[in-house]
Amino acid sequence: MDAKDVCVEIENDDFYSKFLDESVKPLINENISVTEQVTKLALGIEKLGKSLEKQVLAKHNDLLTQASHFSDLETTLESVQSQVQSLLRGAEKLKDRVHTPYYALENQTRMLERVQTTCNLLRHSSKILALWNKLEGVKDNPAKEAIILFELNELTGDYDFDGIELLQEVLREVQHRRKELLANSTEALQTSLLNGDKTKLLQCFKVFHNLQCTDEQIKNTVQSILNDLKKEIATALNVQMVSIEVKKSSSGRMAPGKANIMNAQDFKIKLWDNIEKLFKVEIYNSCTKVIMLQNVINELHAIGNFRNIAKNFWSNLLVTFANELERSPLNVSQSIEIDFPKLLKCFNDLLSRLKCKDLEMNRSSLTKWENSFLSKSLGKLLEPVRSMWHLSQVPNMDQIDNAIRVIAEALSISLGDKQLSISLANSVAKSIKQMNMEAEQRLSMDSDVAQIIESPTSSQQKNADLCNSLYYFSSQIKRVLVNMNSMLPPESIQIVQNSLKDISSMPILQLFAESIKNSLYIILMTMHDESDLVKADDPSGKTLSCSPYMKELQQFVSRCKDIYLSMFQEKPALNECCMNISVACVERFMLHVCNVRPLSKYGRVKLQIDCKHLETALSPLVSDMTELGDHYRQLKALNLILEKTPQEIAKSQSEGASLPYSLVMMFLFSHAGPQLLAPHTCAGWNIQKLVQWLDTHKNERERLEFVAGALQRYQNHVRQNQITTYDEVYPVLVQLLEDGRKSLKK
Repeated sequence: MDAKDVCVEIENDDFYSKFLDESVKPLINENISVTEQVTKLALGIEKLGKSLEKQVLAKHNDLLTQASHFSDLETTLESVQSQVQSLLRGAEKLKDRVHTPYYALENQTRMLERVQTTCNLLRHSSKILALWNKLEGVKDNPAKEAIILFELNELTGDYDFDGIELLQEVLREVQHRRKELLANSTEALQTSLLNGDKTKLLQCFKVFHNLQCTDEQIKNTVQSILNDLKKEIATALNVQMVSIEVKKSSSGRMAPGKANIMNAQDFKIKLWDNIEKLFKVEIYNSCTKVIMLQNVINELHAIGNFRNIAKNFWSNLLVTFANELERSPLNVSQSIEIDFPKLLKCFNDLLSRLKCKDLEMNRSSLTKWENSFLSKSLGKLLEPVRSMWHLSQVPNMDQIDNAIRVIAEALSISLGDKQLSISLANSVAKSIKQMNMEAEQRLSMDSDVAQIIESPTSSQQKNADLCNSLYYFSSQIKRVLVNMNSMLPPESIQIVQNSLKDISSMPILQLFAESIKNSLYIILMTMHDESDLVKADDPSGKTLSCSPYMKELQQFVSRCKDIYLSMFQEKPALNECCMNISVACVERFMLHVCNVRPLSKYGRVKLQIDCKHLETALSPLVSDMTELGDHYRQLKALNLILEKTPQEIAKSQSEGASLPYSLVMMFLFSHAGPQLLAPHTCAGWNIQKLVQWLDTHKNERERLEFVAGALQRYQNHVRQNQITTYDEVYPVLVQLLEDGRKSLKK
């Protein structure tokens, strides 16, 4: 049987396989007796032995070759082992040759080091003794004594002088002298700060500088000042001590039944007395000490982080004050919130007294109380505004005056602090916005809100009253700003003024203005129905009156001003509204005058009279017509061209008349014959359609082209009908058209 087959047979046999498992101990099969098991094991061993013999016989040459190789390997290993032993002996000899000089060099180096140390000790001892002798001669000069003591301290710190009896007493005395000098200088520092003796303070810091302990002394001094100040702040804000003082001061003068009420007020007064005294005395004195420290250090030109002593102290002071305030009882914190401007005034007054450019108010640590104060201030500002609006009623003057008083108080309590003033100005702006919003919500926008036929309706009267209330509110605030102009920051004034820009009667007045203008347009439209404008009579020597439509216009304007516009008290808005109506009336009047067809000489004289009466008609709206500017000049120019010939009109235009070329050309068509049709007649429009077109086409170039179309049509008509001569006005119109186009290119 092949060896491989024997192995497979043993591995697959249940009995033999148990002996192949290395991790588990084979168990004797209870079904087979011990004798049978031994016999089977012997049989298996025999099979394996025969298999091994077969393999040995089959591979005997290879086995012999390997056995010879083992002999060669043993020989080689023996040779290597002898060489290794030889190498170890050589390394041992080399170690002895290296170690011997190394140990000798090490001993010599140690000896040299000890010699050098000894020399240094001797040299330092010599210097110490020399400086000690020198120290004896400078007892009356602390600055020089400090220099010598610092050098001695540096020398003694480099080496250990224990055991040198010659120096022991000297070193002890040096340490004693240094401590004594430092203690005396520290005491002198405190005394100098208390007395404000800058010269003595300078000497102290020279000692500290020479002892190289300036930084430590400054930190200790400033921290000591800050700790003392912290106690003073805590005492000033101590509600129990304040209450005791209040009771002591009030025990003999108040009735028992009123004690609580009076004590609350007295407590507030006493608390602020303590705070004001704290700033005027304790904090001021502490700050002056630190500033003196800063100035002395600056004079010494000390190197280090000594340029921000006062600035850092001030920052720590603010934080300390805020922390103590945070730990104070609720009623103290509430008093600070209510009267926060007083606290800011204490800080600002303190800074003014100190006059130190390095100190500035950093209110970040006081943000909590400032925000609370601003929140309450905003509530106080909004409360009278909201309370005056009940249902749909219009607020009365007393209610508005109350709101103005609150606003004036809010602006006045911020005087002296720019940032607080700006914050309160923003709160005032919010109250103004609230006032305007409340009024806008109550304005009526019914269909009859702009009627000008009957007497003012209740809606119109209510709108006018609302506008007048807003105007009174706005004007009173402006008066307050004028009175405080020199005290309030420009930024605060600008914030409040900007919030007032939205308050105006103009939106409601504009509704009336549109209604009035529309009625005026209708009245002016009747100009074309006046029979006097086409009369062939000679006007010379006759006394003529204005046209009926002008009389109607005059009555209408006067009525509107007296009945409707007079309800409003805001003069700036009212003047703007009246100016708007007047300008529109003048524009529309000139447009109609220049487009009346036909127009006789008699009619031109009538229109001249109407021009003059238009000024009278508009006088209720505009007391001085010159305020209309270009429109007034154009009205005067129109009055003049009514009596001129076309040639004279063209000449005046070339000389710089104020009327637009398009308007003058439209007027000149009234001097032409029936063949030269007016522009709107050529277009097949009536006068109403012409006015609509001109309202939407105010550009002078478009209007000139509109007139040019009528001239081109007339020219085509002449050519088609072979008419030998043009209308005498035609050349004038052509020249004006050319001049008008040139003027647009300039």
